[in-house]
Amino acid sequence: RFRDGTEQPFKRRPRQARVRRHVAPPPARDSSSQPPARGTPCDAMRAPASHEADLEGAQQVRELDKGKKLLINARATNASGVGFHLGRAPRYLLTGCWGECIAQQSEPLYAQGTLLVIAEYALFVLLSIGTGFRPPANISICGYMETLPNWVAFLYCHVAASGIDSTLWHAVVVVKKEPNLPLAALQMVLSVLCAITLTGFSIFPRCLWTRHQTCVLWWVYITSAAMAVMFLRDCRKPNYTVVPGLVWALGTWLCNVFYYESSLRFYTAEAISIVAYIMWCSSIQRQHERKYTLFNVLIVDGALAMAMLTAFRYHQGEVCKVTGKW
Repeated sequence: RFRDGTEQPFKRRPRQARVRRHVAPPPARDSSSQPPARGTPCDAMRAPASHEADLEGAQQVRELDKGKKLLINARATNASGVGFHLGRAPRYLLTGCWGECIAQQSEPLYAQGTLLVIAEYALFVLLSIGTGFRPPANISICGYMETLPNWVAFLYCHVAASGIDSTLWHAVVVVKKEPNLPLAALQMVLSVLCAITLTGFSIFPRCLWTRHQTCVLWWVYITSAAMAVMFLRDCRKPNYTVVPGLVWALGTWLCNVFYYESSLRFYTAEAISIVAYIMWCSSIQRQHERKYTLFNVLIVDGALAMAMLTAFRYHQGEVCKVTGKW
């Protein structure tokens, strides 16, 4: 409508034709190779049978992998505790025999106290049976001690003193570190008794047969009990080794087999037992991270060895009626 009142008919704009865009349909999915989209439980129910088989296969693979991991962990646990297998045999044997020395291989020479003890005992064996000294009537380590000169006998007393030192040190440290009070008391008593009996048969010669042999037998019994208690307590710990106990069992068994012989076989059996005791002391010091230096061996254990040798010669010369014939 205009201002003058006239009207003009309304003209609509011509309608433009809409252009429909062509959209390509999505590609059809292969239901045999692709799983359905995760959605409602109904979608899972409509999964094809082949997909269910794939899920079962994947579950079996995961279970196998889990079983393999458990087996590997079990083997590792056994290798660090009781178990023994060929894959780790060389390292396990070295760690079990002289693990303290391996743990301190980066330390200077004055920290290698156990190495000196090992070398000293090897030298004593070599000198006693391989250099022409008069053998005793009954061949054994204690029998040789009555006929050897003091400078050779001192080597044995020094090795025994180092064992006494290590055993008494363990009696002290186990009281400090063992949370179970009855178990700590038991280990302390066993360690102290080991040291007392070891001192006994080292200062009483074989000519004092009753005293000497009583100390020897009780030393074997008490040391065996101490090793058994330590096995039950520490067999699962990674720094524990069962090798000294096995060597000890071998040595004591051979001593019983060749006890009534006067031969180097019984001497060898005794030597195996003493080596096992050195190994056991070394494993204890490694387990509790002791720094067993040359100062301990030369000064502390050296003074103890001189006192033991003096007591041995006193009993041999003043108390025994007959010597060198046992």
